Amino acid sequence: MRVSEEIKQMLDENIVYLATSTKEGKPNVVPIGLAHAISDEEVLIVDVLFKKTRKNLEENPLVAISFTDIKRLKSYQLKGTAKIFKSGEVYEKAFDIMRNKAEKRRASLGNIEDQEISERARRISEMHKRLRPKAAVLITIEEIYSHIPGSNERG
Repeated sequence: MRVSEEIKQMLDENIVYLATSTKEGKPNVVPIGLAHAISDEEVLIVDVLFKKTRKNLEENPLVAISFTDIKRLKSYQLKGTAKIFKSGEVYEKAFDIMRNKAEKRRASLGNIEDQEISERARRISEMHKRLRPKAAVLITIEEIYSHIPGSNERG
């Protein structure tokens, strides 16, 4: 299924939630800040802290990604199949995504006026500098659904 340019932008600009499940069907949902559409059918997610999520992906590659873009007043769920890469071109792309997201995060820190939030954001940014991808998770998108009631929009 083709991911629209607008959905690609929303994936890049927002926290997304990745849903996985064990082979028995026990669900797990985690927030992801390192997601990026790398083609019209593929989303790359960087694994830096996965534990249950990684085990679930190894047992059951079926996943869902959910996100809301407040600026656009749109919300979507994307369903697909995940494949884990621990080396190679796809894995190297994870480093590019981390660097690009870190640069955007640093640039946005200057726009935060609340001192407490600004300090917390700075600490998180510093922590992210030390993290290294354990793997890259490539998701081939098979279904796209809008969360907006009455919307026939499929992205």
